[in-house]
Amino acid sequence: MHSQPQPTAAGVEQVQREAFSRMFRQVTKVLSFLSPLPVVLVSLGLIGDTSAWRRWCVAVALALVAVGVGAVTAWRRQPVVTQEPGRWVPLVAFPLFTVVNLSLGGLESPLIPLVLPASFATAILFSPARARRWVGYLLALLGVQAAVTFTGGVDDLVPVIFGGGRRAGHSDALLLTMLVVTAFLMVWANFIGTTMRRTFRGMVRTALDARDEALKAHEERVRSLTTLSGEIAHELKNPLASVKGLAAMIAREVEGRPAERLAVLRREVDRMQEILEGFLNFSRPLLPLNEAHVPLEALCRQVAELHEGMAGERSVSLKVTEGPPVEAWCDARKVRQVLIDVVQNALDAAPRGTTVELHAWTAPDGGGRVEVKDRGPGLAEEVRARVFEPGITTKPHGSGLGLALSRALMRQHGGELNLRAREGGGCVAELSLPPAQQAAEAPRKEALS
Repeated sequence: MHSQPQPTAAGVEQVQREAFSRMFRQVTKVLSFLSPLPVVLVSLGLIGDTSAWRRWCVAVALALVAVGVGAVTAWRRQPVVTQEPGRWVPLVAFPLFTVVNLSLGGLESPLIPLVLPASFATAILFSPARARRWVGYLLALLGVQAAVTFTGGVDDLVPVIFGGGRRAGHSDALLLTMLVVTAFLMVWANFIGTTMRRTFRGMVRTALDARDEALKAHEERVRSLTTLSGEIAHELKNPLASVKGLAAMIAREVEGRPAERLAVLRREVDRMQEILEGFLNFSRPLLPLNEAHVPLEALCRQVAELHEGMAGERSVSLKVTEGPPVEAWCDARKVRQVLIDVVQNALDAAPRGTTVELHAWTAPDGGGRVEVKDRGPGLAEEVRARVFEPGITTKPHGSGLGLALSRALMRQHGGELNLRAREGGGCVAELSLPPAQQAAEAPRKEALS
């Protein structure tokens, strides 16, 4: 009846993945806005320049930017980015880095410093092993820029707008110093990013450990209180039965006003017994299922017949919608118990002169569905979210255990019980039973005669 806390390791992975997904989306949003920047800067190199290879670089950069924007758009549609969100990033980013910087002067390109935030971002967003691998890629690509610049192998490496020629006039000592400092800062940025990621993971693990300990302690207290309350409820049943019996004996000997008061006393004892029985059903472990082929429309008719008297007292009609035969593989007794609970709730809520409808049908996945619809006031959103919690009820004299037990019985089947607002006013209680794979192989036995 009580949910167990998730293992801490799985919880850390889930929280971390969701947090990094949000961060990844913010980063990709910025990248989307900046995506035209490489093309614009490479195009600057064409000013006053007639080099064919630089024109090809502009075309390649434009194609890579288009591919990158498409990949980012696809990632942003995912609710949670997977653990491998950057599988295609190196195939786009690293060629783009090489093409753009070679077009703008190699090691003297104004975009070379962008390797620092790239190294930092990858260390935060991705695993340490992948971040280190990406730093290695970036260092290698930086080395390619340096090699082309130092060897002077391309006569018009520097665009005309920046002075033209193989070099922009910097000395080898200055360029070498810039190369070493940039490489050092890349490794340092990767280290800082990895440390921040590790710190965040440690904070998440500490928070989840504290949560798990609190949940465990709370669960133990709840289990102890439930067991103790169940024992008290069981002990109260016998005295109540005695009180009821004595009231019945006395009622035979009196008439008039005292007899009416005894009748009220007996009804209140009946209500107390009903509450105790519901609590005992909730506190006891659920009994194993006794499953069989159950015609749900026949089960609905049985429950409707049981409540004809109750419906008549309230001037409410009960209607079972006719339709194709619906069969489910379930425990008929437990599903009937759930139906009785939701039908009684619907009758309590339904105004006079309205109709409570029961409708069974087969879901597209092969499972069985039953809806109980009323035209009552419905449930407020905040109540609907908590109405399945033990002790939560909208009835003046309700125990708040019926719906909690009913949902537990449906989930024992692998199904579900949900409440939703009905169009036009009212409430719909939906019982969902999953398709049973074993029903085809199991010997056929009918649960309803």
